[in-house]
Amino acid sequence: MFWSKKDKTQKNKKDKRRASQKSVAGCVGKEKGHGSKREAIHAQAMANFSAAREQIGEDTLDRIAAAMSKKQNSAMERAKRDIQGADVDKVLDELKWMLDNKST
Repeated sequence: MFWSKKDKTQKNKKDKRRASQKSVAGCVGKEKGHGSKREAIHAQAMANFSAAREQIGEDTLDRIAAAMSKKQNSAMERAKRDIQGADVDKVLDELKWMLDNKST
C-alpha cells in the first residue's frame, strides 16, 4: 500500500542521488580545472568574434550601428518610451479622450 513504510534500500538510493547532485551543483571554480575550461571557452569566443568581425568588415558594422541608433532615436521609438514611462491612468485617459473626439 502507498502509506506503508518505504524500503530502506529505496531511501538509501535517494540519499545517494541527492549527495551526488549536491557535489555536481557546487560553486563554479571550486573544482580543479574549471578556470582553464572557462578561459578556453572565452578564448574560443573571442576568436569567433574576431573572425566574424573580419568577415563582415568594419564599414558594414558601422552602417549597422548607424541604422540601429537612427531607429532608436526615431520619433516612434521616443513616443513608445514616453508612453511606457508614463502613468497608466493618464495614458488611458488620453486614449479615451482621443477616441471620444474621433467619433464626434
